[in-house]
Amino acid sequence: MSAYFWDDPRAILFIIIAFLVLDNLWAVYLLLRDILLTYKTNRVPSVISPYLPQELYDKMRVYKIHKGWLTIVNTLLTVVIMGVLELYFGFYAWLYGMAGKCAMAKWMEHEACVSVIFVLFLSVYFSLKNVPAMIYEKCCIKSLQPRAKVSWWFRICHFVVDLLLGTAVTIAVVVALVYMFIGLGPYAPLGLYLQSLIFTLILLLLIPFLIDPFVGKRVRLENSNLLTQLEYLTRQVGFPMSQVRIIRVHDPNMGSNAFFYGCCCLKRIVIFDTLLLNRGKQDLSQLSPEELGRGLTDAQVTAVVAHELGHWRNGHFYKAILAFQLHLILTLVLFAFMFAHGPIYQAVGLAPGLQPIVIGCLIIFGFVLTPYMTLANFSMLSMTRCFEYQADRFAHRLGYAGELRQALLKLYADNMAFPVSDPCYSSWNHTHPTMLDRLDRLEEIRR
Repeated sequence: MSAYFWDDPRAILFIIIAFLVLDNLWAVYLLLRDILLTYKTNRVPSVISPYLPQELYDKMRVYKIHKGWLTIVNTLLTVVIMGVLELYFGFYAWLYGMAGKCAMAKWMEHEACVSVIFVLFLSVYFSLKNVPAMIYEKCCIKSLQPRAKVSWWFRICHFVVDLLLGTAVTIAVVVALVYMFIGLGPYAPLGLYLQSLIFTLILLLLIPFLIDPFVGKRVRLENSNLLTQLEYLTRQVGFPMSQVRIIRVHDPNMGSNAFFYGCCCLKRIVIFDTLLLNRGKQDLSQLSPEELGRGLTDAQVTAVVAHELGHWRNGHFYKAILAFQLHLILTLVLFAFMFAHGPIYQAVGLAPGLQPIVIGCLIIFGFVLTPYMTLANFSMLSMTRCFEYQADRFAHRLGYAGELRQALLKLYADNMAFPVSDPCYSSWNHTHPTMLDRLDRLEEIRR
């Protein structure tokens, strides 16, 4: 029976459709659980009530419910219903055929050129499919974060630049992908892995130098008391203070944050100035009314840095890289096993013997591997949440559990992150434990 399913295009088509429907219905079920819990929790949890006014909590609650229902409707309509129709009626095969008909010259009939046209058509289609939800979100769901008004001229220029850059990158990636598969043949998945490995290494080398210019500008820490506390903390654990950077972010709406990144001599602890009380400025006249009083005290900032040092001391960066490489290898092994199998291509409407590279990548990565991708994502999220608990425990061992607890409460209120989430939904969607879970765990280890 397994051979029958494996070799029958129609059976494969229904299996792919089942993967699509079940995966998205599971996501909708989880989101429904989260929305229903949000409906029920109409009062600020007592632990955060001193930091979060009921009026603001109500706005956050309405925002989350409204956006959650939009996501459910959009998922059911554009992803499930339209996705099933696209697969069943062979939309991707038809669109690839249309791309082939656009080949006006002999050189345009090459698979690389047809693939570029196909991907550009597909990008336009996906953009148009998402327009109603995007318009509704922009016009009907009021953002909790006030943003400066931007002129239409700037928006148009920004759109054109993004479009041109996106098109150029898409063309380059598709052409490189097609030629790599043609040149390497059955060894193309190995080429994909080596390519991703090289790209990862380049990122590891370059990102520490790109954080400052792209996220913000590195500034000197004006608060001598905080500087003294950070120097003592880093000296205590053996982390170089010179690698603790204060970044004055370009966009204050990025939120209050600090993170650890890198390895060896390229490691960094980056602290956004929005994390500091009054953005770390001594002259308060430079601040807007919304920025006054926001941020953490010196002791709380030091506790957050102690948490980040926990990521460094526990080797979380190396473990995350290793886990991602293992996931990538398993993904490419499964991909290599399925890529050359003709019935998969026939299942989506292509003629026997026609196996376009770009269609194979789209169908296998986007649909066939859905069960594995979903489970792998769940495992990776579980790992990152475990890392957060370990980093909190490290801060506790250094004596900062109380300050870290207060910092978490203040940060969630300042960043307008809704504090309540369904545990099942959170385990499948969040990289960090919920604030209430982290507070409960800190209380447990303090006893």
